Amino acid sequence: MLIFIGVVFLLENTGYLPPNFWVNLWRLWPLLLVLVGIELLLANRIPRFILAGLAVVVLIVGAIAVNANIATPVTRTTATQADTDAGGAAEAAVSVRFGAGQLTVGPLAEPRPAQLASMSYTGPPEMAPQANYTVLPGGLGRLDYQVSGRPGPGFIPFGGGRSGSPRMELNLSPDVLITLLNLQTGATEAHLDLSSLRVSNIEMSVGAATTSIRRPEKAGLTTMHVSGGASTITLDIPQGVAARIQHHGGLSTLNVDQNRFPSVGEGQYRSADYDTAPNKVDVTLETGVTTIQVN
Repeated sequence: MLIFIGVVFLLENTGYLPPNFWVNLWRLWPLLLVLVGIELLLANRIPRFILAGLAVVVLIVGAIAVNANIATPVTRTTATQADTDAGGAAEAAVSVRFGAGQLTVGPLAEPRPAQLASMSYTGPPEMAPQANYTVLPGGLGRLDYQVSGRPGPGFIPFGGGRSGSPRMELNLSPDVLITLLNLQTGATEAHLDLSSLRVSNIEMSVGAATTSIRRPEKAGLTTMHVSGGASTITLDIPQGVAARIQHHGGLSTLNVDQNRFPSVGEGQYRSADYDTAPNKVDVTLETGVTTIQVN
């Protein structure tokens, strides 16, 4: 019981349980029947300390279930949209910092003249990304998206699939050269369709995430550096685009279509026409416990 009470106080102080949890503790009364049944079933068969530990686990699971029912209805959401004009810049560097949820990056279907980007967001207000755009003296635009507030903890870590989880969609203009696309994501389900964009450099850092990337089709040479932890990464390289792939990782599973990108060494793959291809991508993968598929 002391362990259970201590865990409840800890979860309250870290924000994973609501302050009024004790008021709703009466909801756990069915667990008394569960505990009595466990005691009758297992008494004199297992040591007392194991029985006490099992009771604590049952109480904690019950607390999680009660809190999930309490917290879900009061989730606040907001919907925002922001458009950004290039401001005379023909090139731009775009940076996105997105913690958890769903992220989609793609092209603008019908960009306005001088339009650079359009961003839409749905989710908790405190996690809404704010756009900051400046044009540097050399004529390079710099567009940054980052969360301005301090996000409150969701009850279930990495709960990107919940109905109230953040969703961000970023569409970029195919008419503006993106010299750098920098993406930093956490527990995020990310889908990047860059096939019709002009991107010369891609930097990605992903956490416990699922990420799919489609490389630009007609952007000349694109360099791509992807680092990830416990994630799943799918890299789709369009037909007609050559590739050089280098992988450095620990407990990773790497599956490469060697009909297109034959192995030329340990962790290295290269198209036969890489040197002469007009459109190609130079990929460096640095991963931990990751599953990678390259098509």
